[in-house]
Amino acid sequence: MIYGDRDLVARSENLTEFVPNVEVVSLDCGHRIQQEKPEETNRAITKWLEQQNRPCRRTG
Repeated sequence: MIYGDRDLVARSENLTEFVPNVEVVSLDCGHRIQQEKPEETNRAITKWLEQQNRPCRRTG
């Protein structure tokens, strides 16, 4: 789960009950994480994918 530290939407306090083994990443931004921090968001997603042993392929 990627959260923005300045997001006005509250974080789920019981996320781990619904998503076992969830990994949480916090970025210094608001609610529109992908638009505000695109490079950091991509790095967090790519790192997670690599940890899952799933190759991350870019197209284009």
